[in-house]
Amino acid sequence: MDTRERNIRRRLRVNFTHYAQRCLKIRTKNGRIEPLLLNAAQRHIHQRLEAQLKNNGQVRAVILKGRQQGCSTYVAARFYWKVTHKKGLRAFILTHLEEASQRIHEIVRRFHDNCPPAVRPHASQSSARALHFDRLDSGYAIGTAKSQGVGRAATLQYFHGSEVAYWTNAEAHVAGILQAVPDAPGTEVILESTAAGAEGLFYTLAMNAQAGKSAYELIFIPWFWQDEYRKTPPDDFTPTPEEEAHAREFGLDPAQLCWRRLKIAELGSLHVFRREYPASVKEAFTADRPGALWQRDTIEKNRRDSADGLPLMKRVVVAVDPAVSSRAGSDETGIVVAGLGTDDHAYVLADYSGRYTPLEWAQKVLEAYNRHDADRVVAEVNQGGELVEYTLRTLDSRIPYRAVRASRGKMARAEPVAALDAQGRVHHVGLHAKMEDQMCRFDPLEGGESPDRVDARVWAITELLLTRPPPSGPKVWR
Repeated sequence: MDTRERNIRRRLRVNFTHYAQRCLKIRTKNGRIEPLLLNAAQRHIHQRLEAQLKNNGQVRAVILKGRQQGCSTYVAARFYWKVTHKKGLRAFILTHLEEASQRIHEIVRRFHDNCPPAVRPHASQSSARALHFDRLDSGYAIGTAKSQGVGRAATLQYFHGSEVAYWTNAEAHVAGILQAVPDAPGTEVILESTAAGAEGLFYTLAMNAQAGKSAYELIFIPWFWQDEYRKTPPDDFTPTPEEEAHAREFGLDPAQLCWRRLKIAELGSLHVFRREYPASVKEAFTADRPGALWQRDTIEKNRRDSADGLPLMKRVVVAVDPAVSSRAGSDETGIVVAGLGTDDHAYVLADYSGRYTPLEWAQKVLEAYNRHDADRVVAEVNQGGELVEYTLRTLDSRIPYRAVRASRGKMARAEPVAALDAQGRVHHVGLHAKMEDQMCRFDPLEGGESPDRVDARVWAITELLLTRPPPSGPKVWR
């Protein structure tokens, strides 16, 4: 080779992004075969892995991501690049299902078949499970986690665990195949998956990595980094308060909110959406307490969509559970809007809760009161006393107001309301993600985070259904 050819080959050997674009082909979602141009998620993973390799001399990473973000494709490409440029290297991929093994083998096979002849190594063995490059004495193999003992006898330099949260025999594989990767310079172990709840091997690995309790680094990929996860909203698209808060928290635009709304409807549950398309690590691993007063399936069963045609509201109240501070780490102020329908059912209409100063939460209460044409504000005054009413009346002296004082514990106040939910008499109109998370983690006997949104909801439902005579006639709750 002349100097120019040597420089070209060197750049392909040391610059993965350049190599991927010039030498690797993928099948796109529209079915076309095109060069591998790294998307935002893949670029972030690459930067994090390269930084770890430079700093530590090896890669140990746990990747938490959503569906169809290109993580498996990236790792497959990275390892193909590695084993086809050096001698004596072995890469192994372990997937959760046979179909996933076949899919990744197709990806690697496509890399090899479309690689330019000048840089494509000779493969002496090619099967549905492996590629062996005889002149390099390197290879690439794939296995399925359902097979016990897979890969245990090998000595590997690169290991890719795909969808680890869904592995069968997960602990046995960690005790076996991961030990086949020596603690040596240049070796790489990459474990990636969508979440499967706050339990199991992958959850433990991710939490230990996040806390710095292991050699692994946690890399998180939020769903909204994908350019294709957008949908042009219709002219009448109006974000709900929950969507507005979500957009502020994560910097989402209307097209992303519209895509999110449609995908939640398609999946049938916000809980499922956040597992498949998390916006944060906390969202991905949201877990319900087994002993919580409210259960996710009850909330889902009772949920109503505003487009379904709600009954007329006989009353609408705004319930407030004010916090004593707005500092970072302090409790939130719970602000919940609920209405009493002509069917004598309660409807949770909106959640405006957040971390506010007294003036800010008072302004938010008035905004909710006016937007929903409410007839009363109900506020807990255990912590603020007369100051709560004074703060509200400073902004609007005419606002109808009733103070409520907690004379019983949280459990005693919440249980009657939870019973109404179980009877099907309380409905969430649309999604109220953070409130529902609090409800499904709320167990006063276990402690935990302050249930500010739950408290406001309890006061609202109590005002609408438990401070008035029950409906006359037979008790037909549905």
